[in-house]
Amino acid sequence: MATANIDLSDGTKVMVDGSPEEIARILNLYGGPISSTSTALVPIARQLTVVPGSERRSQKATGPMQHLRDLISENFFSECRHLSEVRQELETRGHIYPLTHLSNPIRRLVVSKELRRLREGRLWAYTAVEG
Repeated sequence: MATANIDLSDGTKVMVDGSPEEIARILNLYGGPISSTSTALVPIARQLTVVPGSERRSQKATGPMQHLRDLISENFFSECRHLSEVRQELETRGHIYPLTHLSNPIRRLVVSKELRRLREGRLWAYTAVEG
C-alpha cells in the first residue's frame, strides 16, 4: 500500500493510504498537489510499489467465535461436548486456542441460544439447540 502526504493551498494536510491509482485519483479530485514540495507526488504515486502482505484481506470474520459457529453448522454439537473436546477438535483443524480463550465465546453462544449448556458432574457440557 502506498502513502502520500499532500499539502493543499488552504493549508490542509492530507495523508492518503492506498494504491498508486487511488492516490492519483485523490490528487485529481483536489486539482493535483498545490505546494512545490508535493508536485513530485504525481509521478511518485504512479511508481510506488505495493508492500508485500499489505494487500487488502478478506472481510470474513475469524477467531474462536467464528470457528465455534462453524462447528455448530457442521453438527459437531449434536451430542454433548466438553470444552476440552471442543478445544481438541479446533486443534485438529489447525486452530490452537487455550481453554481460557474459548470459555467466553462459548458462553456468548449459550447466551445467544446458539448452544445449550448442561451440567455433567463438575463439568459443563455443550450441545446444539434443538429445533
